[in-house]
Amino acid sequence: MDLLFALLLTAGATAIGVLLRDSVHAVNLALIYMAAVIVAAVYGSMVATFCCAIGGFLAFNFFFTQPRGTFLISEREEMLTAALFLLVAILVGPLASRLQVKVKSLELRDACARVEVQLLESLSAALAPKEIYKALNSALVELLKRPVSISIVDSANSKVPSSFMLDSLSIEENHRLAAVLRDKSKRRSALTLLNNDSHSVRAVADAERLFAIVSIPLQKDSSVDSYSSTIDILLHQCGLALGRKSLQDDLAKERVEKEQELLRSSLLSSVSHDFRTPLTAMIGATTTLMEMRGSLSDEQEAELLESVLSEAERLNNYTQNLLDMTRLGRGELKLDRSWVSIEEIVNIALKRIRPLAEAHKLRVDIEKDLPLLRVHPALIEQAIFNVLHNAIKFSPPDTVVQLTCMKVTSGSKTALNIEVLDEGAGIVAAEREKVFKMFHTAEYGDRRVAGSGLGLAICKGMIGAHGGGVEIDSGPEGVGCLVRMTLPVIEMEATAEGEADEHDTGD
Repeated sequence: MDLLFALLLTAGATAIGVLLRDSVHAVNLALIYMAAVIVAAVYGSMVATFCCAIGGFLAFNFFFTQPRGTFLISEREEMLTAALFLLVAILVGPLASRLQVKVKSLELRDACARVEVQLLESLSAALAPKEIYKALNSALVELLKRPVSISIVDSANSKVPSSFMLDSLSIEENHRLAAVLRDKSKRRSALTLLNNDSHSVRAVADAERLFAIVSIPLQKDSSVDSYSSTIDILLHQCGLALGRKSLQDDLAKERVEKEQELLRSSLLSSVSHDFRTPLTAMIGATTTLMEMRGSLSDEQEAELLESVLSEAERLNNYTQNLLDMTRLGRGELKLDRSWVSIEEIVNIALKRIRPLAEAHKLRVDIEKDLPLLRVHPALIEQAIFNVLHNAIKFSPPDTVVQLTCMKVTSGSKTALNIEVLDEGAGIVAAEREKVFKMFHTAEYGDRRVAGSGLGLAICKGMIGAHGGGVEIDSGPEGVGCLVRMTLPVIEMEATAEGEADEHDTGD
């Protein structure tokens, strides 16, 4: 192939020389052969360059020096020209060839660097091992211009399944590969696990774990050998990325376990405290009734029975809160929506809260002609009850708790605001988001009285399930706490059309 390339270049240079022979001095025609030698050096090998130099010298001597048609040179000037041509060709050829090698080396480095940068960018954005393997596969295909095979192993314990085999390898080679994979010391010593005439098998691993095996098909060219160090870098970077991802998963799992344990401890602490108080009161009142049945007046018995009923209702409220919080946390809260007026929901909540608000003044202001709401009535009523209960619990006796319902419009959207205003100490701005977290109890403000820390969290979850929101603000002139619940208003016509579309789709 090299000899043919040199022969074609020499023939081409000779043809050009013949065309210019009558108009150009013979000495200058040697430059045409010099150009052919440089072309051979740039696009061919050292063998082609040397053959082209010798062939050019012989062709120049045969066709353009006197006497023509022979290899004899009669004129000294032409002899000197031919000798200098041969010398320069032999010197320039290797120099140009070495330059070509350096240029190819630079191109190779540039290609490798570009692929490495692309892989690092992909790894920085990868959120899952699947994305990391996809980035690795793309980088190797881009680098080698051929498909590769990536086989994932059990990264949890770096064990290779007993049935693990690469189709590209023979049974004997698969046994050799399995032996290397079982030896961690060999795995750490080199990323290349096995080489044969058709494939190069390499590992994706970090210092401790094996994640995957990459099988690279070999071709007649030596591109894999040229890119060997870059391939190792790519595999090493992916191994580190997978190791970091595994570590992050372990840390996240540990953090979740700690949070679950903290939540469990908080739940037990809250339940034990909030359940013990009403149970103690109920046990005390019941014991008094049993032991002093004959000596108690009717008024005293009624007072004790009322105390038992009140504490039982308090205990039932705590239990309901826990059940609601569990349903919200598990995503099991189902909305059985119906059209209902806010007046009906508020009246039910007020009926439940009045026995607990004997020491406070309840005021209700509901705007006239409010639109109907398409909601789960029991959930909205429970949310309003929790906010009212909070306001009563954390505001001084003989103060006013105001409940206001009004329609608000923002652009083309209409919503219903349900506001509860108390005259307590309020909640500072730094605590207003925290109070919606489960079991959070502020050290001052509206949260000074002991509580389960579930009421507002449940309220936000229930209102949020309807597409609304809950926010906390200060009362007028900074006095008290204002809790604002916002529910979107849905037009009955739009809802009817949506239900009809769903029905048609279902049919």
